[in-house]
Amino acid sequence: DDTHFDCAEVVREIVSPLGQQASSSISQRRATILKEVETTSLYTFVDSDNITCRQRSATFLLPSQQDPMALRMWQATGGRPVDVRFYDVQYTQRKT
Repeated sequence: DDTHFDCAEVVREIVSPLGQQASSSISQRRATILKEVETTSLYTFVDSDNITCRQRSATFLLPSQQDPMALRMWQATGGRPVDVRFYDVQYTQRKT
């Protein structure tokens, strides 16, 4: 079927408070959260100017060896995502 294209991507994110990069204190490192976001996109060719896309993004926590609380949070998820979102996207070619 030439009207559909599916793809997936995985992104690893490191979430930390603003300004933490310059700090090396243990208390601030504990505030860092590691996570992976898996996004699956299902594209459909509508016509020569339009493509629609249905996306599912699932966010998973990752274990941390430096922060016992982050490790417990990861263990509590049992491998399940902590957030799942669906998006409907439409791409339209701009005529210039």
